[in-house]
Amino acid sequence: MKRLRLCSIVGVFVMVMALIVGCGTSTVSVADVTYKDMPLQIQNDANVTALNKATITSTITGPVVYAVKVGDVVTQGQLLATIDTSALQQQLASLQGQLSQAQVDVPAVVTQSAPTVDSAQLERARQMREAGNITEKEYNRILERAQPQVVTSGGGGANTALIASLEVQIAQVQAQMAAATITAPMDGVVTAIYNEDRQMAIAERPLMLIQQNTPMVASLSIPRDAAMKLAEPAAKPTIKVSLHVNNTDIPGELTCVDTNQPDNVPSVLVKATFNNDNNAIKAGEFYSLTIASEARAQMLVVPADAVRESPDGKFVYVLTENSTVDVRVVETGEAQDGVVAIMNGLNEGEKVITTKGTFELGETVKVA
Repeated sequence: MKRLRLCSIVGVFVMVMALIVGCGTSTVSVADVTYKDMPLQIQNDANVTALNKATITSTITGPVVYAVKVGDVVTQGQLLATIDTSALQQQLASLQGQLSQAQVDVPAVVTQSAPTVDSAQLERARQMREAGNITEKEYNRILERAQPQVVTSGGGGANTALIASLEVQIAQVQAQMAAATITAPMDGVVTAIYNEDRQMAIAERPLMLIQQNTPMVASLSIPRDAAMKLAEPAAKPTIKVSLHVNNTDIPGELTCVDTNQPDNVPSVLVKATFNNDNNAIKAGEFYSLTIASEARAQMLVVPADAVRESPDGKFVYVLTENSTVDVRVVETGEAQDGVVAIMNGLNEGEKVITTKGTFELGETVKVA
């Protein structure tokens, strides 16, 4: 009887513990991330830059005073910045003083050295010339060596190498001083000033970025199969591109599809070009880019119920191999027949949670 009672107590304890362990664990439904043939309709935020731009690099280091600020419209040749040349001016004055000193004439010292060929050797050379054993030119060389050698040392010639070196250094410093005045290489807009907070120019480092107003280029990475379909000649007549700016859709043209990427790269960069004569598009900003075509492409899809929205954008809950929840930010494309195309953020074979509700990162769940 006691043994039966003990078994009953143990059984109740196991049941209670099971209930405690299972308490709070959500049961969820999941779906696989798979490929499906979808309409080629892409709409995502794209970074916009100027087609023509110039990065201005300083050739000297020093404090800098900027004559423009980010957002200013500039014209070719306009003053952009001036770099302090105080240190260079001191260096130049020092070099010029050294050059003046080196150019002071020093009296020359003339000496003679003994001949290296004696009279007997010269006579033998003469006989050999007459016999045709040596040429007249060779004989004249021997004759020169039979004469005393005059050697000049000192004087202005002694400092020739030093003078040449100083002149080269002076030219380099003057070139650096000339480079301290920074002007615009083209018409455009100042879109970046580097080290502006430090007011310092650093040699061989970018100082400023200027971009032209038009044309503008929007860049976006899209699924590989979609990009390859857009690159096909047959698709070109049906492609429509637009950029949404200030509640207006500006038409553009698809000008680049990076088809040189390896087959295992899931996303491919595409670029669209837009006319910006009215200056509505601002370089460096993000705008909604739409690319549409009559073509269809294989794209990753998930059920529409799996995609959630927050103030920061769209996301999905992913079930990990450990039955915990991962939160993944995604970019979506066209929706059709209850599924949504995924442009970025997921991989084939992953599992997304379709159950409604909110889940915490790292939360343990079980599949229904």
